[in-house]
Amino acid sequence: MKKSAVIFLMVICCICLTSCSKLLDISGNENSDYIKYNGILYNGAGFYAVDDLRLIGHIKDGADVYAVGNDQPPQFIIICGSDNSGCFAVEDAYIPTSGRITRALIEPATIGTDSQYLSTDDELAMLAKITNLTGEPQEFLVDNYYTEGNEFYYVYNDSNVTCSDNYGGYVAYTDGKWIYSAPGESIERKEHNTVLITGIVIEDEELINEMCGSVLTNYFNIKAK
Repeated sequence: MKKSAVIFLMVICCICLTSCSKLLDISGNENSDYIKYNGILYNGAGFYAVDDLRLIGHIKDGADVYAVGNDQPPQFIIICGSDNSGCFAVEDAYIPTSGRITRALIEPATIGTDSQYLSTDDELAMLAKITNLTGEPQEFLVDNYYTEGNEFYYVYNDSNVTCSDNYGGYVAYTDGKWIYSAPGESIERKEHNTVLITGIVIEDEELINEMCGSVLTNYFNIKAK
């Protein structure tokens, strides 16, 4: 490798290390109701990051600080500590709750560095088939809400964040049946992660095959046989 190339790589590594290790001057932490960063007030907010998270530094207690998107100053900030995470947004931050569906975020986490989502035309068409299903609502007991089913949240207009208002429903496999629980249906929490949930049975085999070939179901502990 040429000397100039080696020097270039060393410079890039130094820049990356400096950025990631930067101590930020932030009033507050991941457990605060609000923070101040670069003189700007950020209020606690409920959102999920789809992608474009940038690690911009850390605060005194060691928690990592992420900006969502490339806005300067950032509209959305996530502070991720060892035991908790907090989401913060500037007062006029906008999260689309209608418009063109461009993605659907699957079982979102606060830090979405490994976010799973549906985005192709076929995948979004599959979701449309699921949400347009009709049937007799029934109650189902799901032993583990998080490993036998997945929530999904719509993302509109190519946004890089979504929120609970964009909840599209819950798909699960329980007691030998595939089910869909639409927004507004009852979910009663039981012991541990068990839930009693109202939904309809998905009986369309072609649709089930589509679901099983997508990230909507690839983390389930139980699969249809």
